[in-house]
Amino acid sequence: MDTTVTIIGLVIIILITIPLYFVIRGNSINKNKIKAIQALHNADNTLNFEETDKQNKKVFSIDKKNKAFLFIDFNPKETFYKFFDLNQIVGCHMLYTTDPDTNKTVKIEFELLHKHINHKEVFTVYDAKFDPMNQVCLFEDEKLAKNWRQKINSLLV
Repeated sequence: MDTTVTIIGLVIIILITIPLYFVIRGNSINKNKIKAIQALHNADNTLNFEETDKQNKKVFSIDKKNKAFLFIDFNPKETFYKFFDLNQIVGCHMLYTTDPDTNKTVKIEFELLHKHINHKEVFTVYDAKFDPMNQVCLFEDEKLAKNWRQKINSLLV
């Protein structure tokens, strides 16, 4: 009886630790990727991305003191990232794209307007093709995007 209880206990421990190991390993790899991308845009070590939000393979980072914003998206095969000097930005808006047949939101994008040149930077915050469970992530991503739009616009004033 003691042997079977021990074996069952070991099997349960193994079933718990293996997935836990892969989750922790994946998180540490993503943290290292985020730090590497932040360091890429911070060669002179003047930026301090003190506020960072991660959700659904998207990362928003901001340095309020130096007015810098970094967006990273791990969803595409190639990691997509954009760095913005908010001193050069006039406004930040959200653009919604809906499917005309179903009237569902299929894409949410950020649009940043530059000061000196008549140029708009657009990047995708939510894309339905990366949402495998059909708009489960839409509410969370939209809420996060609205929060970050507000943070960016508060620094632009």
